[in-house]
Amino acid sequence: MRGASAPLLAWGCLQLLLGAGLAAFSEGVPALLFLAAAAPALTLAAWNRARPASERARSLPALSLPVVVLAVGAALAALGLTAGLWLSLVGAEIALFGAVWLGRELREERRWGR
Repeated sequence: MRGASAPLLAWGCLQLLLGAGLAAFSEGVPALLFLAAAAPALTLAAWNRARPASERARSLPALSLPVVVLAVGAALAALGLTAGLWLSLVGAEIALFGAVWLGRELREERRWGR
């Protein structure tokens, strides 16, 4: 997907803008963190843009419930870092369930594509 470089570029530019503003009005480590965080995002955007397009079409389903389950599980696991270990474990379990379900769905899509 070549269109994924635009959000990465926007995120990297936002990090640079915030880092420059913070460096102008304060001093210390937070400004450097913003400026250093922009480098991987901009590098990944440039790599994604320069990558050649794939020759064969990828088979992905139009609507996929496992992606939603995986996203909810990852969000719960991330929220569990603040709320407690039990929510992290429940979120990780839901995310694992979604990842296995998504892998099974992708395998079935490729099997029917042959």
